[in-house]
Amino acid sequence: MARYVLLLNRGSGGNDRGLDANEVSNSVEKIFREAGHHIRSVLVSPGALDAALQEAISTTPDGIIVAGGDGTASAAARRLGGSLVALGILPMGTFNLAARDLGVPLEMEEAARFLAAAEPLPVDVLEVNGHACLCTTILGFYPQFADTFERRDHGGRWWKKSLRLVTGLPRYFSEARPIDLSWRGDEQGTARTKFSAFVPGRYKASAGIVPARTEFQSGTFTGYVGTQRNAAAAMRGMFDYIFGRQEKNPELILFKASKLELLGGKKRDTVVMLDGEILRMSFPIRLEIKPGHLKVLTTPENIADEKEDKT
Repeated sequence: MARYVLLLNRGSGGNDRGLDANEVSNSVEKIFREAGHHIRSVLVSPGALDAALQEAISTTPDGIIVAGGDGTASAAARRLGGSLVALGILPMGTFNLAARDLGVPLEMEEAARFLAAAEPLPVDVLEVNGHACLCTTILGFYPQFADTFERRDHGGRWWKKSLRLVTGLPRYFSEARPIDLSWRGDEQGTARTKFSAFVPGRYKASAGIVPARTEFQSGTFTGYVGTQRNAAAAMRGMFDYIFGRQEKNPELILFKASKLELLGGKKRDTVVMLDGEILRMSFPIRLEIKPGHLKVLTTPENIADEKEDKT
C-alpha cells in the first residue's frame, strides 16, 4: 500500500471555474483508496503552500499530489527535487502545462484514476536562479503581457487566454523594449530579442496552440531566442509555432545546453515568466539542467521521446 498526501491549493485557477475544493479532495481520496492506497488531504491557501509541502515531506510519503496550476507544480518540484518522494499533479490551473506534458487527463476524476495507477519516474528539472522549471522560462514581452491579462482574468479558460495572446500580440510586441541578450556556458551567443524561451528538453514539433514538450530525460534544455524586429515577423513566428514549424523559422536561434548564464546588456533585471508565475529576476540569470532530479507520477510512454518524422 502506497501512502500519499494530497495538497489542494485553494487559490488555483480551477477554483474560479466552479471546482469545489472539498468535493475534489473527497473524490480523489475515494479513487486512491479504491486503488489500494492510503491518502490524506490538506487544503492549503496559496501563501501557506511551502510550509504545507515541508510538513508533508516530513511524513515521508511515497508521493505528494498537488492540486493546482503550473506555479503550484513548480513550487512542489523545487521542494521534492532530489528526494525519494514522487510528485503527482492534479490539474486545477489554467493551462496546466506540466500535467499535459506528463499525460495527466484534465478532468478531475480521470486525472485521479491516472495518478492512482501511475508509477514514479525520474525527469529532468531546469533550475533557474534557484527556481525549479518544469515547463518553460520566458523573457521579453510575453511575461508583462501575460501579467496584465492575468490580473483581469485570473483562472479563466485557457483557450480564451490563448486567443487573447494571438489577437494582442501585435500591439504588445510593438510596444515592448528589446533585451540585448547574451549567453555563455555550453553555448555562446548574442541577440537583440523581444522573446526568448528556455525549455527543459524541447518543444514538440507538432501543431497546437498549447505548447507540449519532449525529451524529459535528455540532460539538456533548449533555448529559443527570437530575433523578430516587428509585429508582422512576430505573427509569422507565432503561426510557425502553432503549425509545428518553429524549428524551421529563420528568425529563431535554437541551441541545446546543460548549463548557461544569461546577461541582459545594460539591464540589471527583467520580468520572467517561469511555469506561469511572473517573477522579476536579476542578471545574470543562471540556468542548469538537473538530470533525473525529480520523480513524477506518470507512465513510461508519456515521457518517451517524440519520434522524428522522417517523411
